[in-house]
Amino acid sequence: MTKRDFFRLLIKIFGLYSFIISIFTLLPETISSFIYYEDYTFIFIALGSLFIGIFICFLLIYKADSIINKLELDKGFDEENIILGNLNSLAILKLAILLVGFFLVIDYVPNFLYHIINAFKKEVSVYGIDGQKVDYFNLSVSLINIILGYLLITNYKRIADYLDR
Repeated sequence: MTKRDFFRLLIKIFGLYSFIISIFTLLPETISSFIYYEDYTFIFIALGSLFIGIFICFLLIYKADSIINKLELDKGFDEENIILGNLNSLAILKLAILLVGFFLVIDYVPNFLYHIINAFKKEVSVYGIDGQKVDYFNLSVSLINIILGYLLITNYKRIADYLDR
């Protein structure tokens, strides 16, 4: 693997991770804040920053070569190739997609279980968990993130092949 391939791979992995985090963390927070504050100027500022973040993520994924050229990341090394054993760029990309999927599942399962238990306790008795309301919005966001993590884990080969082009 050459230095250029290695940096291209790192930039694309970072762009993919940033895209997933911005879509499934910032977007729900923006929507819930809008519901709480009901201020239209806030929603325009929040959505504008979200779109800028998504645009930067797409630049990282699709324009990795121009980023490497501008920052001259492949200059100043003694060797042209980086030896990572038997790992090629596709194997590293598969590993990164698996890790992102596992992080999504591991990060959102406790939140999902908390909201399920709270909703179940509220349905069965008059009292929920002390002082907590049932938050169906965060319950659905947690479920979507778990499903997305599962889809990343099960389809990591196809996603890696698509991103490796």
